[in-house]
Amino acid sequence: MTQSSISQLMLTKAEKGELEIFKDIYEDNKKHVFVIALSILKDVELSEDIMQEVFIKLYQLLKEKEVSNLKAWLIRVSRNTALDVYRKRKHEITGFEESYFDRANYCTDSPVERMVLTKSLNTLEMDERQIVFLKDISGMKHREIAKLLEMPLGTVLWKYRKALNKLKNSLEEVE
Repeated sequence: MTQSSISQLMLTKAEKGELEIFKDIYEDNKKHVFVIALSILKDVELSEDIMQEVFIKLYQLLKEKEVSNLKAWLIRVSRNTALDVYRKRKHEITGFEESYFDRANYCTDSPVERMVLTKSLNTLEMDERQIVFLKDISGMKHREIAKLLEMPLGTVLWKYRKALNKLKNSLEEVE
């Protein structure tokens, strides 16, 4: 074996290790990225496109440098990318349809939870949806949400409670 083929073999092994690490990062965070995009766009296909775009950006970034707070970076880039798409396509975005959450495996595996999401989320404003998704689906704390959305903590708490009340009222109407 020549020196160049040994170097090539070592590079291939290193790349495989990096791909496994990236795959783990993807599996651990795809749900967070997806729900952020979905909370803004209300469209599964666009949200999946955003998710793909964000992870491509991350892969390219990780080749150059390390990201100190990966989850925060992913959520911020997801939000900004989704908002850009929303601004460009807001006249095309209509709302959640029955089949959206059936195809959205990133949110929940439970058909009951998907049905509740489908029926109730249209009652919320975009910022309320984001806060509920970040808190209840992504599991973030109110302080983290406030920092991410650049809102005062009190506003986040108020909007979260208001959104929960809207969801509760919408569920009571369904029953």
